[in-house]
Amino acid sequence: MFLRRVFLTVLVLLSLVGSARAQDYATASWPNMVRTMVRMNALDLSDQRLLDEYAIITECELYKAFFHDDFKWNQVRSALKDSIRTSIATFPMNYHYDLKMQLDRYDFATKFFRFTKKSLLNNINTFVLYSVEGTGCGMAEVQYIPRTYRAVVSSPLYLEGLPLTDKDARDLLARMDKDENISRIIYARFNLRTVYVEPLRKTAGRNPEGVDDKYVQSRVPEKSTVRLDVHLDSIGFYEDPQMTRLIYMYQP
Repeated sequence: MFLRRVFLTVLVLLSLVGSARAQDYATASWPNMVRTMVRMNALDLSDQRLLDEYAIITECELYKAFFHDDFKWNQVRSALKDSIRTSIATFPMNYHYDLKMQLDRYDFATKFFRFTKKSLLNNINTFVLYSVEGTGCGMAEVQYIPRTYRAVVSSPLYLEGLPLTDKDARDLLARMDKDENISRIIYARFNLRTVYVEPLRKTAGRNPEGVDDKYVQSRVPEKSTVRLDVHLDSIGFYEDPQMTRLIYMYQP
């Protein structure tokens, strides 16, 4: 009965994670990052240490409630594995990455609204999607699951500005004047689709108790970092930080 109750609790919690719908561009978070790794077979939850840390990151309340009881926690582990098998198809694969940018002068000859030098997208292919300190789960400790998640696109991005007609550029400047946006600040949302995550591999440390063990990717030997290979689906450029007023949609 206890095992079934825990299983149902985990399923309910997963159903409340709105950003975990696979078709969306989710907000990057530590729970979402590790769920993506699980879906991409990059995190081996048959390893008890990784499973416990997965619970700390994604199911903190269950961890705090039952980890102190060895027998109940062993049942929670089983329920957690069952819930993952049931819900793994809903785990997020796609993410958005948001960036504040600035427009320079409008080029009448090329019909191009250029970015300032600081905002140029010149040979860009890496984005730090998420990085975290601490655990957000009381005194719980995470030693093995990485804390930094870097997205890498296959082809570098070169984008110097936005192609706009004279009328569209004039109207945009008029709205910026009305909003007192004299600095010409705009907001970009990169829509990224995960295509591959290399599995973490365990490297044994010298400590016989395994305290010095690490879980790393072969291409990213840093213990604290995971690389996600992604495809850039599109970039939306918006007038407002809420990203409701689209200026231009770039699709590579």
